[in-house]
Amino acid sequence: MGIITLEKSNNLFWLGRYTERVHTTLKFYLKGTDKMIDSDPGYYAVYCQKVGITNIYGSRENFVRTYPYDETDPNSIISNLNRAYDNAIVMRDYIGTETMAYIQLAIDDIKHAEKSGSPLADLMLVIDHLLAFWGCVNDIIDDEQIRNIIKLGKGIERLDLYLSLDKSEFEIKKEFRRMKQFLSKSHMHYDSDTLFTIEKMLNEEGFNYLNVRSLVRGLIQQ
Repeated sequence: MGIITLEKSNNLFWLGRYTERVHTTLKFYLKGTDKMIDSDPGYYAVYCQKVGITNIYGSRENFVRTYPYDETDPNSIISNLNRAYDNAIVMRDYIGTETMAYIQLAIDDIKHAEKSGSPLADLMLVIDHLLAFWGCVNDIIDDEQIRNIIKLGKGIERLDLYLSLDKSEFEIKKEFRRMKQFLSKSHMHYDSDTLFTIEKMLNEEGFNYLNVRSLVRGLIQQ
């Protein structure tokens, strides 16, 4: 495909980030919805705090009814998926129409779920189509650098969210190792001192999640 410009690299990077953001937050939303129904109606406030979004919802019912579907809410699941699609459209010639189509299918899934009698089951299809998207990234995209930039965005976003969602130290260290392998291969600019500091902190027992997350957010220089 020739030289990948900085602008196109950013499109690919954020394509990876937004698709992963939807994947991880939707899984957390589905688990949280079960908890709100079974035992803790106010858990939606905890969800907002952990994901790092403003709690504008006011009630469990409003959160469940609007958070996945409201395109006027910049923090909603559909809004993040639309941003992924916007980046995919720009990079269609680089990633392929079939790869992009799975993001469109995921958008269609959310819109269908909003009107469905079984919305949670329909939202699971979003996860299925995002997994198919990642399969296409691996199978259809020939250019290794393009794949690595998308995977780097995915890895950075997952690591950020896992730190926010208090995943286990084992899971966080695993995702850091996976993300790190794409840094040099992607040819994206990153702060090597920050990378060294993150790795050093993760090797310490009982590391501070908030401090590591702050460093992760400053790792890529755009």
